[in-house]
Amino acid sequence: MKRVLMGAMLASFLPMVASAADMPRSDVKAHCQQIASATGSSSNMLYNSCIDMEQSAYNNLKGQWSSLPGNVRSHCQDVASVTGPGSYFLLESCVDMEVSAGSSRSEFSFG
Repeated sequence: MKRVLMGAMLASFLPMVASAADMPRSDVKAHCQQIASATGSSSNMLYNSCIDMEQSAYNNLKGQWSSLPGNVRSHCQDVASVTGPGSYFLLESCVDMEVSAGSSRSEFSFG
């Protein structure tokens, strides 16, 4: 009985492990609605611009996501969800900055 229960528990975790490198899912509509309503009234122009930026960022990230280092993916997911629903635009910006910073680390000297 214990083996069956342990097997079932392990099997339930496999999809999470297999999808660790999958793109995160963000609620783009909710995020863009927050942006469009930031001034107190809802702006269709801001909403549409936000949707376009989010779609572009998602499209740019989806091909490279699984090849990014795990620490960059994890850190940038945290950054991108700071607004609540998540943002692919923030995710892409974070990834770009982290990858760039990782290739040219700053040095400190007592000179």
